[in-house]
Amino acid sequence: MVTFDPLVATTPFDAWEDPSIWEGVPHRTRDWLAGFSRIIVFSAHPDDETLGVGGLLAMAAELGIDISVVVATSEREERVTELTSALSRLGSTIDLTVLGLTDGGLKHEADLVRDAVELALAARRREGLLVLAPWPGDRHGDHRTLGREVASACAVHGDALLLYPIWLWQWGSPDDLPRDRVSEVELTACARARKRVALSMFASQMHTAENPDGVLTDDFVDRAVEGREILFEPEASVAGDHFEALHRVSADPWSVRTRWYERRKRAITCAVLPTERYARGFEIGCSNGEMSALLAERCEALLSVDTAPTAVALATERTAAHPNVDVQRMRVPDEWPDGPFDLIVVSEVAYYLAADQWATTVDRILGSLAEGGHVVLCHWTGHADDFAQSGWDAHAAFANRAGLRVLVQHQDEDFLLEVFG
Repeated sequence: MVTFDPLVATTPFDAWEDPSIWEGVPHRTRDWLAGFSRIIVFSAHPDDETLGVGGLLAMAAELGIDISVVVATSEREERVTELTSALSRLGSTIDLTVLGLTDGGLKHEADLVRDAVELALAARRREGLLVLAPWPGDRHGDHRTLGREVASACAVHGDALLLYPIWLWQWGSPDDLPRDRVSEVELTACARARKRVALSMFASQMHTAENPDGVLTDDFVDRAVEGREILFEPEASVAGDHFEALHRVSADPWSVRTRWYERRKRAITCAVLPTERYARGFEIGCSNGEMSALLAERCEALLSVDTAPTAVALATERTAAHPNVDVQRMRVPDEWPDGPFDLIVVSEVAYYLAADQWATTVDRILGSLAEGGHVVLCHWTGHADDFAQSGWDAHAAFANRAGLRVLVQHQDEDFLLEVFG
């Protein structure tokens, strides 16, 4: 349940510029950039590429590097016109492809995104290629989907990939930086000047009294020009950045330990389990282990997994008094444990998975479920910026794909709880 206001920065610009934050961060120089012969930049929306790596693109153009920009969405022709003008200010030979997918809806078009990314890379792949894409941890569903698909494609083909943040500067703090994978691009004064002129082309996005729907404030644009352009090495699991950042900032990102809503929901979940004791349970997305501790009382053995290393550490500490609990780092659905399990719990997790990822997860659940076993789904029914689908959609997709009977259904004001068997 994460949201942010694009008009309000959580961390002031001056705080981001504290030299101690950037001490030891490696720099990517003009000479480093000159080692590439082609750059492909993927952006979710017209202006993302300019905000995130506009200075880098300006330097690459000066070096004569071939540049292609692939933009996923374009709800208005006006924005494509603005983008064309902006790119001409960064480098006159930049090649532009607009995919025409749905702004705000890439999570529902994952198959189309995947095919388009593969085609774009295949048509432009050659020796000396650098691929740039949005950082999936940036708390925007479109950035997350596009970044995930580009990272997956690059991993398969061995393409050099770096990820750029945009909204991190608004919602985040220095604690959210993946420090072991961050680097800074050394921008020239000329590159910064070109970037400022290019950003001025996006008039429809500027937040002014005459254009209150614009999301780019003067302060944000100033930070994009005068501040740092940073890049992240991709993690093995692109989703891991997002959840690792949340757990680094707080040992209880969703206040599951303190909020009555959360404590009551866990109690109801355990109360509706049809079997008193389970031989072997599997909990997907354990976070800090609060649910794990309760499930430990109902399972002879429990495997609890999470993609974020900090979450795994927190859950391990929380369940230290329960020797029957094994907490592991695991990237579901790409990684999966050996079954069978007679209890599989998916609580507040499925809406972070795109439809295709969830379908794969459902198939793996079915393949791991013991005869007579139970699957528990429990999800908030509201909306958040980092959701790939709604809780309602996740439950409906499971029911349709799994073909299991609904043994228990509890619909609360804010969440849906179902037990299948």
